Amino acid sequence: MAQQPTSQPFENPMFREIHKNTWLKKISPSSPKKKREKLWVVFCIHDDTDAYLETYTDNKLAVFHKPDWFVCLNNIQHISPTICAQDQEYEFVLTLTTEVIRLAAPSWEQMLDWVEGLKTKLFELRILSPKENVYTKLPDKPNLPLLPTRDPTSPLPPPPESPPEVLPGIESEMTSQRERVNLISYERQRSESQSSIMPRRMDSVNEPQSAGASWHHVFNFDQLNYVLGAANSLSSSNVHYEHLFQIQPGPSNRNDEFRQPIREPSVSNRILERSASCSPRILQSAPRPYKTLREQQVLMLEKEMKHPTGVRVQLRKKDCISSIGFVDAFNAVWICGWKQKEHPMLYNALHIGDRLLNIEGITVKSAADAQKILQSHYCGLYVNIVIKRVPYGRVFVIHKETEGQPLGIVQENNTAIIETVQTNSLAARHGLTAKTKSCDGTSFTNWVLTEINGRPLNLFFKKNQVRDRLNSVGRDISILVQPLDLIKQLKKQMKSLKNYKDYILQ
Repeated sequence: MAQQPTSQPFENPMFREIHKNTWLKKISPSSPKKKREKLWVVFCIHDDTDAYLETYTDNKLAVFHKPDWFVCLNNIQHISPTICAQDQEYEFVLTLTTEVIRLAAPSWEQMLDWVEGLKTKLFELRILSPKENVYTKLPDKPNLPLLPTRDPTSPLPPPPESPPEVLPGIESEMTSQRERVNLISYERQRSESQSSIMPRRMDSVNEPQSAGASWHHVFNFDQLNYVLGAANSLSSSNVHYEHLFQIQPGPSNRNDEFRQPIREPSVSNRILERSASCSPRILQSAPRPYKTLREQQVLMLEKEMKHPTGVRVQLRKKDCISSIGFVDAFNAVWICGWKQKEHPMLYNALHIGDRLLNIEGITVKSAADAQKILQSHYCGLYVNIVIKRVPYGRVFVIHKETEGQPLGIVQENNTAIIETVQTNSLAARHGLTAKTKSCDGTSFTNWVLTEINGRPLNLFFKKNQVRDRLNSVGRDISILVQPLDLIKQLKKQMKSLKNYKDYILQ
């Protein structure tokens, strides 16, 4: 049942820390099919001891800390997510000693984020115990002595009448040795018999009975089947020899082959030849080409740019307040730079031209709203920011055939603006065009270089910076280009910021 906020500790906590808040749907346990109302759910901690779950009909009312419904989680037993979603709603359940709370998230990731966030904080408060082994008390030792299993004075059992002929574990080795001995003896008999086949055939006209007896001695099919079986067993046990025959033979001199005397192949060579001729040839796939570090960086950036719902970045709150340049342009909020010296870690998370979508689940409509949300109580020690990674940009990796080969990019007055791209040049062959669509989609405009080799450029075009970066040493070079009309708007709005030069990247 819903509780009312009437207790004194809940009304006036000395310290209130909000860990998670977002829009969720609350499911009534008595009537699950009832229409589910969308509520603003807040998970907070009062005075570092009491955990509460609060709901509001409007997220703006959460500032006054007067929830429409709340429940204390100090007597929670376990939290479990759903396995199969129903009607595109992902439900998770909080089981308390007095009631069961069912909430539904709009996505699988958000459900898991809530479950893990609740569990982690409740583990820290020792409200929930982590899954670990629980050891019980050892059983008491009985006072009575243990009875012996046998009489120590009784004689031992008699030994076996005859020892086994073969010890366990050696049967296969002795069997294979016997097969080798039988195979070698058979080959010797065969070589001796083949040397006397021709004279015996001449004598078979006059003496058919003796010839039949010798013919039966040579072609003993029972012995032949046994030897072939032994050879197959040897070849199967020595399968590692088969790989020696996968190499393609090199050039040979046929005249030298005829000059060499004909020798009878040994037994082991015949076995290897038979196993090689019977085994299929192993075809190995061609190795995948190695990707350089520059290519891996560009692939990661392209993956982030193509993500339809944006990229979530988790930053420290002190790295966000008055340190990131947010500006308004084309009915959206953009990132035009940041204070690079004071906050160098932002270089790994942000790019010039990133579009800001929301902060802690709250949609950002203007640059002023972004600063207000960052300074509000919605943001804890770490802030979750969702951005659209460089939505109007394109990134390329250009491979130079020779050191110092020109790219074919013609700059406008030695600035980062690309005036044109030479026909059939190195950059043109990699897909870079001279013009692109403007952000409003009504015309065409030039490209502007904003990053070279993963490093941002000065939007106000520092002297010879672009030329020196383009002529850097190395065969591979990566560039990030964006439309000129967007960069002009970012520069214009950036000048309205207080101490805007602190946000200029080098």
